[in-house]
Amino acid sequence: MLKDKIDKEYQELKDEIESYVEDFRKDEYTSRMVDKYWKGIQVLFSPLIYKPKVMFIGINPGAGFFNWKKQPVKRYSPLENNEYYYSDYRLAQQTKKLFELSGLGKEELKNTVKTNCFFFATNNQKELYQMLLHMKSKDVYAKSARWTDHLVDLVDPEIIICEGKRAFEEFIKNKGVYSNIRSDNVLYTTLGNKKILGYKRNFSNISNIHEVAKELKTCLNN
Repeated sequence: MLKDKIDKEYQELKDEIESYVEDFRKDEYTSRMVDKYWKGIQVLFSPLIYKPKVMFIGINPGAGFFNWKKQPVKRYSPLENNEYYYSDYRLAQQTKKLFELSGLGKEELKNTVKTNCFFFATNNQKELYQMLLHMKSKDVYAKSARWTDHLVDLVDPEIIICEGKRAFEEFIKNKGVYSNIRSDNVLYTTLGNKKILGYKRNFSNISNIHEVAKELKTCLNN
């Protein structure tokens, strides 16, 4: 069965990521340097759904769980529920509004998949890249890109929404595609049969959300 195949492939990916973290943690110097920034690891913020209309890819998890629980997050398995659908933090609110403006309903949002270019949680993007410098010898950039690409292949979405200019640039890097700047706030390209939409952010706010919604509606109708 298809579900069994997807679950098996995800388990293999999950095992590889867990093994990677365990390995670099054994390197005392790298582990000590990373600890300055490390807020944990989370692979998915949604269930693992096959062929959703939309898949979200951000840059990396934030420190929300760490700030709430006072300990690093450690989630390798898919969530039972879609975090954007059930949560009310700022980016979740903005994403709900984006879907509403695009003519998509709550069920479509519930049935999206959400991940990141990097699965390692930090306080902010600046600290992410400072941390990645200490993990460079562990091939962190190539491995992270391969893991995210594997997830995309596994999920097979129709549209990928990159949550931020940096997320868009990271995701399309080394793929032989080029961004088509639709406007000051919207980036677009295609990868095979997939439409890749990126938007600019101001922290957790989608810059010119009405413009982004218009482009998303175009993607949905073409």
